[in-house]
Amino acid sequence: MNFGECQQVHEVLKRNPIILKAEIGLSMHEYRSFVKDNLLVLSGHILIYLQGIILIPIIIKSVGVTIYGGYILLISAIGFLFGISSLGVSFRCKRYLPSSLDFKSRRELFYPQLFWQAAVILCSSLIIIFSRGFINNWLLYNKIKFVILLAPLSLWINMLYSQAADYFRYTGRVNYFNYATVAQPYINIGIILFFLYSFHNLNVDLLISAQIFSMILICIPLIFKICREIGFYLPVIRIVDLAADMKLGFPLILVYLTNFIMRTSDRYIIAFFISVTAVGYYNPAYTLGSLMIFFPMVSGVVLPPLVSKAFDSGKEVEARIMINYTVKGFLLLSIPFVVGSYVMSKQLLILLTNYEVAENAYLIVPVVAMGTIFYGLIVILSNVLFVKMKTNVTLCANIIGAIINLVLNLVLFYIVRDIMIAALSALVSFVVAFIFIYRNINRFWEIHFDIKVIMKSIVASILMMISLILFSLFFQNNNRLVYILGGTMLGSIVYLFFLFIFRVFSTKELAYIKGVLLHGR
Repeated sequence: MNFGECQQVHEVLKRNPIILKAEIGLSMHEYRSFVKDNLLVLSGHILIYLQGIILIPIIIKSVGVTIYGGYILLISAIGFLFGISSLGVSFRCKRYLPSSLDFKSRRELFYPQLFWQAAVILCSSLIIIFSRGFINNWLLYNKIKFVILLAPLSLWINMLYSQAADYFRYTGRVNYFNYATVAQPYINIGIILFFLYSFHNLNVDLLISAQIFSMILICIPLIFKICREIGFYLPVIRIVDLAADMKLGFPLILVYLTNFIMRTSDRYIIAFFISVTAVGYYNPAYTLGSLMIFFPMVSGVVLPPLVSKAFDSGKEVEARIMINYTVKGFLLLSIPFVVGSYVMSKQLLILLTNYEVAENAYLIVPVVAMGTIFYGLIVILSNVLFVKMKTNVTLCANIIGAIINLVLNLVLFYIVRDIMIAALSALVSFVVAFIFIYRNINRFWEIHFDIKVIMKSIVASILMMISLILFSLFFQNNNRLVYILGGTMLGSIVYLFFLFIFRVFSTKELAYIKGVLLHGR
C-alpha cells in the first residue's frame, strides 16, 4: 500500500464506520460480523479469565500458597508440552479452514494434522512416564507429589479438546468455540468444589483430574458434531506435505517457545532461586496484572479468520481497519487498568488470597499491567504477520524478548532475591519485543496509533486515579468487597465520563455501535 492509500485509510478512520461501506467497500454484514464476533468472544474470554481469579482463593485458602505454587509449575509445564506438540503442522489447517466451504476440503485439512499431533503426544507421553524422577527433583523440588500418569492423560485430553474447539473457531462458528472455552473452566471449578466438599482437602492430583474431567465433558459433543459434519477419515499422510506445513508453522512453535520463556519461565526461576512458595506469591499478582490480555487473545480468535478472508478476497484495506480498531480498543481498556491496579491491587490481593501474599506481591500488579500493554500489542500485530505469512518476524521478536527476559532474570536474581525482579524483567522484554515487531510490520502494513486518543485516555486515567485515592481515604476501612466493587464502579464511571468529555468517540460512532448491538444494523 502506498502513502496515498494509507492516508485514505486514516481519513476513513477519523470519521464514522457507517461510511466504510461507501468509501472502501467494507460491507455492513462484514463489519457487523467483526464487531459482534469480537464482543461475543470478548464476553467469553472475560469469563475465562475470571475463572483463573476464582481459582486463586479456592486453592490458596484451602491448601496454602506452596501447593498452589507447585500446581502452577506443573500445569504450566503440561501446557507447554501440549503447546509445542503439533511442531507447526497445523498451520495450513488454521490458515485455510476459514476460506474452505465444502466438507471434503475441511476433512483433508483437519485430519492429517490431527493424526500427526497424536503421534507426537504419544512420544511425549512415554518420555514423561520415564522422567518421573527428573520432574519431581528439578521441576517441583520434591515439594509436591502427584501421580505421573495424570500428565500424559492430560496431554491426550487437551489434544481432543483443543482440536475440537479450533475446528469450530477456524470455520467461523464462534458460538461453539465460546461454548468450549467458557463452559470448560467453570465445569472445572465445579468439579474442584465437589472434590473439596467430598474429600475436605485438595491436592495436585485432584486439581489436574478436575481439569481432565471438565475437558472430557466439553469435547464429547463437539467431537460427535465434527464426525457428523465431515465424517471420520484416515488420511494418507505424505512426508512432503508435512514438511511443507512444518516449514510454515514451525516458526510459530518457536514463537510459542520463546513466548513461554517471556511469560512463564520466571516462575521456574523464582522457584530455583527462592522457593515454590514464592511462586505462590508471584502468580496471583501476575494473573491480576495481566488481566487485560484477554482482549488481545480475543483478537487472536476473531481476527485471523476475518482478516484472512478479507485479504484473500483482495480487500486489504478492510483488514487494516479491523487491526487498527482492535489496537485502539485495547489501549482504551488497558491504560486505565494500569492506573487503577496501582491504587487497588493490595486490597484486591488481600481479598483473593491473604495478607502474606498481598504484602509480598501487590506492587507486581501495576508493573505486570504495564508490560501487558506491550505484550498485548505484540499479540494483536502478530495477526498481521500470520495472515501475511511472515511468521519469522514474530519469531525474531519473541526470541529477542525471551533472551532479554531470561538473561535479566538470571543475572538480577543472582544479585537480588526479590520476585519484583521477574515483573521488571518481563516489562523490559515486552517493550523491546514490541519495538522490534512494530518497526518490521510498519514497513509493509502501517499501524495507526491515534496519539490524541492515547493522550486523552492517559489524562482520563489520571483523573480516575485521583478519584480512587479520594475514595480510598474514606471507605478503605469498611467492608473490603464493598470497597473494591465501589472503587471499580466509581473508576469506570469517572474514566468513561472524561472519555466522553474529551470526545474520544464521535456521536456517529456511538450511534452506529448502538445500532449494531441493539438492532443488528
